[in-house]
Amino acid sequence: MNPESSNNNSQTNPRKRPLVDEPNNDKQPITLNSMVVAIDHNNLFYRVCSMCEKTVPEPSPNTHIPNSSSSSSSSIPFCKNCNFNSASSGSKRLFRVLMSTATEKRVVVVIMFDRAARVLFGCSADEFFDFAKTHPFAAASAGNALEGEMLKITLSQPKNGNARHLRVVSVFPLRTGFQPVIETLRELYRARGNS
Repeated sequence: MNPESSNNNSQTNPRKRPLVDEPNNDKQPITLNSMVVAIDHNNLFYRVCSMCEKTVPEPSPNTHIPNSSSSSSSSIPFCKNCNFNSASSGSKRLFRVLMSTATEKRVVVVIMFDRAARVLFGCSADEFFDFAKTHPFAAASAGNALEGEMLKITLSQPKNGNARHLRVVSVFPLRTGFQPVIETLRELYRARGNS
């Protein structure tokens, strides 16, 4: 038996399908039209160090740093990568949006990070977080506003070997009258306030 021919058979075997049909095997990004099915609105952000942009934990009143001279800094985490004190001014939030999107072939769960998510949200993650503090259902409303939206997305394989979802590297809304989520929510809450 020729080893090269057996290798070709395994690649053409219909039962051995890749995780997702769309991206090709040479890990080149692929652009396709899709529709937003849903977003996970429970965890839209993560906090990073403003110096090195590595992930830092959320500040917690229960987190105490030993040998801290200031009581106000006792709950502020330090970046373990660059040892920068990541207080509110030293850290920032970035978007990390888990989204189900339907292509013409299937529904795929993808992850959209800050650069792509800003196109849909129309603001930074910190701005949206501040808006959501005064409007508790803003994250769920954002999911409702994006549901059914037609998008042209470019997907790539995850950069991290442990990642499970394809990554959205660029997004372009296809609807002519598309407005970012933050504008839609401001109009919605303004209309509710006037009622």
